[in-house]
Amino acid sequence: MLFLLATPEYNKVQINTTKVKVHLRNGIAEIYDQHQDLMGKVENNLVEVETNFENKIEKFLFILQDAVFIVSTKGLDQDYKGTGVYVYAKNAREINSLFTIEDLSKQYEQKKAELEIQTEKLANKNSISATNILNSKILLLKNDLEFLRKSLFIVKNLKDNK
Repeated sequence: MLFLLATPEYNKVQINTTKVKVHLRNGIAEIYDQHQDLMGKVENNLVEVETNFENKIEKFLFILQDAVFIVSTKGLDQDYKGTGVYVYAKNAREINSLFTIEDLSKQYEQKKAELEIQTEKLANKNSISATNILNSKILLLKNDLEFLRKSLFIVKNLKDNK
């Protein structure tokens, strides 16, 4: 089974996927080879992918921002025939052994400080064009900050449940 995760800045393709677990509005879907075609929105921002690599099962966990997924047995990729799970998100973060809460907290604090600086600049600007540019920067920073906040919450819950 094929698994593809795509964001504007990140792509992950896995061809030896055995299971994809995703949370939907009406419950958890576990997708295996030959699953029925399906499409939906990822509800809790988590996708778990299980692969079989050299007879060893590996699991990957991704935190997603505003994600949708598609399951297709026809294959959306011409080079791959069979079941494919395609996930498209605004942002994604892989949770692995290199991932630490401290690094995520540091990124959160940096974005928060940057947002405060941009907000101060906005208060001091008089021109309309500068205000529009700063408003869009602030909006993007707020979205990034919200994703980091949710990521911190999810990771802390995952660590507490282990």
